[in-house]
Amino acid sequence: MSKKPKIAIVSLTSCNGCQVEVVNLGRKFLDILEFVEIGDFPLIEEKKEKFPYDVAFVEGNPVTRENEKYLKFIRDKSKILVALGACACLGSVQEIKNYRNKSAILPYVYKRPLGIDNLEIRPLKHYVKVDFELPGCPPSKEEIFEFISDYLRGKIFKISQRPVCYECQLREVDCLLQKGKLCLGPIILGGCKAVCPASGIQCYGCRGLLEEPDLEDAMKVFKKVATKKEIEESLEILA
Repeated sequence: MSKKPKIAIVSLTSCNGCQVEVVNLGRKFLDILEFVEIGDFPLIEEKKEKFPYDVAFVEGNPVTRENEKYLKFIRDKSKILVALGACACLGSVQEIKNYRNKSAILPYVYKRPLGIDNLEIRPLKHYVKVDFELPGCPPSKEEIFEFISDYLRGKIFKISQRPVCYECQLREVDCLLQKGKLCLGPIILGGCKAVCPASGIQCYGCRGLLEEPDLEDAMKVFKKVATKKEIEESLEILA
């Protein structure tokens, strides 16, 4: 009998929402466990840390030196490292401070900021080699399942390069841009089922830019419904 591949699902500084999406697979998650061994998944059990890992899913990003050190440690112990979610792939909400005076912001969060790490926020690929990215806030549980299934079959998982607008059309969602509301859908990678536009909420870009976005044409459209500052601030939030 062949040895089961060992998988880890760990986090840096994050909300743990990406790990929750793995659990939200429900019965499919239990099916996966028949074919893999969990080396580490602190959300559902005490740390096992059964090194090395065949695949390590890492959510969050390095906000502290300790985070950075741990990420490099996990990279060293893993054959394949997958950036899981918007924070790991893009920097996400935590990266907003990069566009502000982060030194001035620190005292608003910590009463005694002396000695608190205040790093520039970067995606995982800034620090280590990342083999795959599963973006989103949260990432698609279907894509997580598909990635693991493809891995077990020896296939390479790929996300189709289609914008959020494509999924809006499939779901017959009214276009927010046509309603005069700013929405980043034309330049953002789909795969989220357009859940935000379908709820009347603009796309903020949690899945990141398409590989070849038509930024020039998109900006022309954006400028018809929003100011330059509003566009820049929307792009800063996640994308």
